[in-house]
Amino acid sequence: MALHKLIHKRIFWGLVIMSAFMGILMIRLAWVQLLLKNREVPGTEYTLAQMAEIQSERETVLDSGRGRLYDRSGKPLAGETVWTAAFFPQKERGRVAAGKDLQRLATVLEVTYGELESRLSGLKEPLLWPASGGKSPKALTPAQAEEVEKLGIDGVRALPFTRRYRGDVSGRQWLGYMSEVSAAAAKESPTGLRVPLAGTDGLEKTLEPLLQGVGHTEAYAQVDARGNRLPGSEIKVRAPGNPYYPLSMYTTVDKGLQEGIERLTEEAGVKEGAVVVLDSQTGDIVAMVSLPFYDPANISPEGGEWNNRALKAAVPGSIFKVVTAAAALEAGVTSPEEKFYCSGQFGKYGLSCLHGKGHGPLTLAQGFAVSCNTVFAALAERLSGAQLQAAALALGLGRDIGWQAEDTLGQPLLRPLAGEQRGTIFSTLLPDDAGARVQTAIGQRDVTVTPLQAANLVVTLLHGGEVRAPRILQRVAFKNGQTLQNLPAHLAPATAGAISADTSKLLLSWMRLVVTEGTGKRLQGSEWPVAGKSGTAQTMVKGVPRNNQWFIGYGPVDHPRYAVSVAVENVAPGSAHAATKLFGQIFDLLSESSGA
Repeated sequence: MALHKLIHKRIFWGLVIMSAFMGILMIRLAWVQLLLKNREVPGTEYTLAQMAEIQSERETVLDSGRGRLYDRSGKPLAGETVWTAAFFPQKERGRVAAGKDLQRLATVLEVTYGELESRLSGLKEPLLWPASGGKSPKALTPAQAEEVEKLGIDGVRALPFTRRYRGDVSGRQWLGYMSEVSAAAAKESPTGLRVPLAGTDGLEKTLEPLLQGVGHTEAYAQVDARGNRLPGSEIKVRAPGNPYYPLSMYTTVDKGLQEGIERLTEEAGVKEGAVVVLDSQTGDIVAMVSLPFYDPANISPEGGEWNNRALKAAVPGSIFKVVTAAAALEAGVTSPEEKFYCSGQFGKYGLSCLHGKGHGPLTLAQGFAVSCNTVFAALAERLSGAQLQAAALALGLGRDIGWQAEDTLGQPLLRPLAGEQRGTIFSTLLPDDAGARVQTAIGQRDVTVTPLQAANLVVTLLHGGEVRAPRILQRVAFKNGQTLQNLPAHLAPATAGAISADTSKLLLSWMRLVVTEGTGKRLQGSEWPVAGKSGTAQTMVKGVPRNNQWFIGYGPVDHPRYAVSVAVENVAPGSAHAATKLFGQIFDLLSESSGA
């Protein structure tokens, strides 16, 4: 009995204690709900009621943190910072209250009020206002950005956004391209939102270890359980704060000239081909245009537009006669004064001059100027395959000539132009077959040359036979502007030796003769006096006869500043020589840009 009473007593007091705790808790909750809910929580800008609603942050990436690419004057090529309008979700009544300001904002953004309201209705994630087409955020002018800020609309800010590309097509395949990844994958990637897509050899891929950043910059705000930004919650920006990264890569390209040449090729209606402009003193790449154009933000793997044709080998035709002439002069099997006779038909191998018309008696210099096949076929019969091959290698053909360096910037081999093809001179085991030599001597059969090699061949002649390695990257700097490393130009000599300075000088004078008396006479009206060599190569595309048109040269003749190669590929036989015309237009642009 005593035990029974003891148990009941313990139960009673247990219930009393529990009831007391419940009462205290209810009083505490009531106090919080009625008296403390509107007090600010220490260390924050929010009341206790607002803090109770906070579930998470919502953020939008403003900068992936990837390294920047600039032209030689510091103009952005990839990684340009622009202003854009950022919207964070908020409750419906907030937008209604700002109705008049939103109407003005729509005008600033150059959209209708209906478009703006439709986008913002039900917004649950931060939005960077998209440009036309929706591929990337709209770039605002400084005046537009200032007006967005002055409107002071809650949840709307003008913020700096770093866009990788402009969102248009261009001939800058040397830049490469990036692919989008999911938000989850982006947070795990050191490059932020984008990673290189396999299949391109542009700078985005070849410089990837250097372009990787240390984290992205984002705008964020605190939101409630429904994803709406808390009233009065400030939109903040969070950045890695590293003074050294991302790195800045300074190329040798002149952005203005690049864009100007892109316009010229488009106006000329060139569908396939490339243009390369080199600084004749340094061999640096000033402009490199590939056609068809590509959009780095919208790549079609099947289309192939992302291939850089300036680095792809193509049949050169008669521009290869520069090599044949060099080989013959170096071997001593001819002289500039030697007389030849052209009847229009060589008599062997089915070879003839254009339309079978004869040039009559002419010297080697004249044969070069009018691009006589008979003259160069005769030279080929005197040369060995080894001599032709050696001359080509000495002039920078049939091998890699792009700038590269071992153990540089932490890379075993830094090779910015990794997609460069070597081209070929002979691909058979019988280079000393006379027919093979004759076809090779006029730039047909197995011969292929890249537009970059063709322009660099001219630079080589201008330097007395000394081959330079074309450079596209000249300096790498930290974020704070401090130079990490300069990348000096260097030579690319051939093991087979070099073409002599005398031969180089003679060939340059003959290139001038091409313009004054030969196949390039239409260039006599150029703003600068120029010199060069034309070429038309016969090719086949899917069983259909096509031609590659070339023109390579330099100017101004008296003090050369640029070497240029133009390749217009796969045009219908009999078409007007677009390459020669485009060459002249490019030099007029170069003259205009120099103020000469």
